[in-house]
Amino acid sequence: MRLDPAGALADQVEELKCKGVLERDGQARCFYTLWDNEEARIWEQVPHEDFIDSIVEGSGRQDWRKLRPFDLLPDFVQTEVSARKLLMVGDKLRVACEAISGTEAHFNRAGDFQTILFQFSGVAFVETSFGAYQIRPGEALLIPAMVAHRTTGSPDCRRMVFYAKDALEVRVDPDKPVTESGYIVHRVGQSEVSDTVPQPLVPQNGKVLERLVHWNSRPEELWLFKRTYEAMVGRAQSGSRPVKVRPFDYFTTPPSGPKAAPVRTTLLWESPTVRQRVYSNPGAQPAPHRGYDEDEYWFQFSGRVEQIGEHGIYTLEAGEVSMAEAGISHTSISAPGSLRLTTYTNSPIRKVADLGEHLRETRWEIQQVMIRDWPQP
Repeated sequence: MRLDPAGALADQVEELKCKGVLERDGQARCFYTLWDNEEARIWEQVPHEDFIDSIVEGSGRQDWRKLRPFDLLPDFVQTEVSARKLLMVGDKLRVACEAISGTEAHFNRAGDFQTILFQFSGVAFVETSFGAYQIRPGEALLIPAMVAHRTTGSPDCRRMVFYAKDALEVRVDPDKPVTESGYIVHRVGQSEVSDTVPQPLVPQNGKVLERLVHWNSRPEELWLFKRTYEAMVGRAQSGSRPVKVRPFDYFTTPPSGPKAAPVRTTLLWESPTVRQRVYSNPGAQPAPHRGYDEDEYWFQFSGRVEQIGEHGIYTLEAGEVSMAEAGISHTSISAPGSLRLTTYTNSPIRKVADLGEHLRETRWEIQQVMIRDWPQP
């Protein structure tokens, strides 16, 4: 199913009724929530005309407009190059995208915030104070504050990066995934994808740079230190370690059958101000939702989703991002194979990337490889 945002709204509404998203009496049953008071949710019957494409033009923040983050980054023709683009900025959460080919010029150490690396394509070899980690498509690495890290990426290494001010508590057991899956990600028209793990550049003189940054650092205030390379990797003896997970392997309900849940989701980690969940829900969401005091930010890892709400009706495909700002009603219809990483924050995030900065228009193909499928009853 593909809804044309330029088509007649009445026709789109009729199609949504057939899919069970909207009720046939001209109403949509919506539920409203607050950040720390989910039990006190409010349900309301809302006329369809009030729910879909009802925002007065020019009002509100307009941060929802979708981006293709990896089309904001250059393509590399040589090795040892990296690029980063900041997408969203808030008091407690920042979102960026990165392309890394070769070894980063320095180790990074965040003095007072957490870093989440979510790999979209290619392979990353991440050296940290606690050792090295290989990160492949569909995998994530949570790096606590104070932990130094440096990435060596394959030529097609692309990833989303989330910076969270407050410490995150891990809500899954990394050692107990329900399934085991991998993903092959490449651009439409690209013939081959290499899964070779890149090797870090070892300095001949034994010295590397470390960059120290704090949440409120200004660009001119970033510290650079000369460090001994051998002392940077795997030498930490205590403290919070990085946590690697395969986010889409922790669903506790089956993808289909009589025990399948209407909302298939897993909470990965959370703090008082930021939460991250993954979703795999083929079909329509049970009801439209409005989080009155939270921004909800979507990264579509695979598949296609039709977003429906007060912003209108539009399509979100693999490798694209969008959001619902606090107080905006929204629901969705997901095609089979749709996987999404959703980030919530009760402190607003605002877009700092420009739609006009896209360098190309890329479509992505994502192939799932099931190593260990959902357990049989």
